[in-house]
Amino acid sequence: MKQGVFADRLVNASVHNGLVRLDLAVFAGTAQDKDGKPAIQLEPTHQLVMPLEAFAAAVATQDKGLKELAAFEQRRRDAAAAAAQNGPEKAIG
Repeated sequence: MKQGVFADRLVNASVHNGLVRLDLAVFAGTAQDKDGKPAIQLEPTHQLVMPLEAFAAAVATQDKGLKELAAFEQRRRDAAAAAAQNGPEKAIG
């Protein structure tokens, strides 16, 4: 069975001896910064460690996914623009 890990942010990445270490964190509330403004506090909860080659492959996979998401979003925007320009009845078919 797979175990899921949730993270709000990647807070640190480092490379040591051919291993990439990614520190993952979750939101742990807010506090005031030195200027008295609200600041998000993050609590590191997990560290993902993987060989450099595996990390490079993971980055390539993520890059491919981001490009697919960007293309999908562009198609959605193009369809919305066509509907706005031509009227909803013409954009549908």
